[in-house]
Amino acid sequence: MAEHECCIYVDVPAPIVKKPRLLKHAGVDQGTRVGRGFSLGELKAVGLSEKLAKELNIPVDRRRRSVRQENVEALKRFLESVKELLEAKKAKPARLAPTQISEVRTSS
Repeated sequence: MAEHECCIYVDVPAPIVKKPRLLKHAGVDQGTRVGRGFSLGELKAVGLSEKLAKELNIPVDRRRRSVRQENVEALKRFLESVKELLEAKKAKPARLAPTQISEVRTSS
């Protein structure tokens, strides 16, 4: 079957959030876990709107208010990889001159 050239698949990073502090653990910080989505503040720090984030299939959690630096860095790396893939797709393949084609054939 022919591969579809219309779609580019990139893994979306998972947002990292703090676990809630529970009384049964004496209120001690329990670390981090994977969250529901990125906060609007994290999207704003990267320069994304909520609408564009949803178009890129980035999960958004409107209830979160915190801005974690590791989530901002993960979003920046994700956007850079998406931009690189789009630029690579837009770039035209290099064309060889007729003399270069004959050189390639003779060297093989």
